Parts: sequence; structure tokens; C-alpha cells
Amino acid sequence: MNIEFLTNDYLLAWNLLFRPSFNEELQNLKEKIWQNYPKEYMKMQRENIEILKYSDDFIPDDDTVYNYVFESAIFDKIKKETEKHRLFLMKNWDEHHKIIDQELKNIIRFPIKDTYHILVIHPLLDTVEFVSTNPRKNISWGKANDCNDGLKALMRIIYTLIKYEISSFQKDNKEIVSTVIDLAITNELHTRITKTTKYNEGFKNLQLLKKQLYPYWLMYLGADQEEMVSYMMRDQMPFDFEKYAVEKELGKVDLYGFIDFCCNNQKYIMQFGNLDIM
Repeated sequence: MNIEFLTNDYLLAWNLLFRPSFNEELQNLKEKIWQNYPKEYMKMQRENIEILKYSDDFIPDDDTVYNYVFESAIFDKIKKETEKHRLFLMKNWDEHHKIIDQELKNIIRFPIKDTYHILVIHPLLDTVEFVSTNPRKNISWGKANDCNDGLKALMRIIYTLIKYEISSFQKDNKEIVSTVIDLAITNELHTRITKTTKYNEGFKNLQLLKKQLYPYWLMYLGADQEEMVSYMMRDQMPFDFEKYAVEKELGKVDLYGFIDFCCNNQKYIMQFGNLDIM
């Protein structure tokens, strides 16, 4: 898997104009533009999709508002802060990408051949966006909590990449798909890299489903009953392991196969899981 961390002035400017303002100077800029160019401002409201699709090749039909933003002092300041954040993410990726590549392949069991382009915007914009049908694999990325932990930021990025990669798979079971990706990346990949369990992290609204899938997830990782106990102790995810017959075939499928298994057996898994969660 290859990731490139880039910036794009048009994408940054668009997000500054249409996302909530994070300082007074930015808000003042937006109000001035609205007062002077209201029609031009309104026409831009969906151009983020075009920028994401075409990135460096994007040329606006009317660049009046963009030029106004580019010439402002606040844009120059925010652009420098955005570039600093891009370098922070890139440095963390350079430091960890070899072990991430190795462990990710072991966990998901299918190759990711394309290069993903992370178009970094200011983290205080606190937004992520992508167009799943875009062959350029561009993702607009700016999350406030990325600044606290570079490795955790990478886990969130890789979670998003995997979601992008399998976005058209099992569309009727989005909650299961999200939970499995959470188990794979937020929990297992992060655990393997840090050598400390991260199974207490992830989306809170998926915690019950995660506990129900967890015994089968361990089978997917290749655990027998004895190893399931070790995992369970490591991750502090207790369940009555003796009531689960080990599905050895799960250790031979890739992440798509595991998602299929969970979707095809969800009624049994959820009913049985509810009885066994401790």
C-alpha cells in the first residue's frame, strides 16, 4: 500500500469557505466575501466534489472568490499550518509504514495496489471526505485529534482507506462492514504495532456488535480454543469460549470472506452472542 500526503490550495480554500469557522479572522473573511460576491460564493458550494475528483487538474469556472481567499493574510497563515500538519503525518507514515504494510497484509489478506492521495487540509476543519467512485483515490483529510497522536492518526487514515477500498461490498450490511474494519485496523493492527491491546478503542456505537463478532474474529486470526483464551485475556474481551465451535475455515479467508461469513450468519451470531457476553 502506498500513501502520498499532499495539499491542494483549492480544496483548502473551499473547506475554509464552507466548513465552520475556527477563528474570528476566518469568519470575517467569509463575511466580506459573502457581502461582495454572494452569487459567486453560492455557485461554489459543490465544487469540493470536482476538486476531489480532479485534484491538480481542477480549474474553476470562476476563480474570483478563490483568488480573494488566496490573497488574504489568513489563508497564508492557515496554509503554512496545513503544510506543517502534512509533514507531521508524512513523518509518522515514513516511520511506521514498513511494519504497517507487513501487518496489514497479514490481517486483511488481500493486496492494495493503488496509491492513495491524502489531500491534507487544516486539522481544525475536522472533516474527512472522499468520492468512492473516484479512480484517483483522493481523500480530503483534516482531523483535530490527529495532532495528539501521529500513530493513531495513521490508524484512522488506514481505516478510511480500507472503507474506501471495499465501499461497494455488502452495502446492505454497512454496520457489520464498519465493525469488521474497526476490529481489523483500530484494534488488531494498532495492537500489533504498539504491542499493547487497543481493543478498548473504536466506535462506541459498534461496541455491542464488536463483542458479538469478536470470538469469530479470533477464529479468522487463526486462533484455536486455547489461543482464544490468550487473546481474550490480552484484550479484556471476555466470552464463554467453550460454547463456540472453532470455524477453522475462517482462518483461510480474506477480510471479504470474513465479512461475508458475518453477514450470512448475522442472526445466529447476534442471538448467540447476546447470550454469551459477560
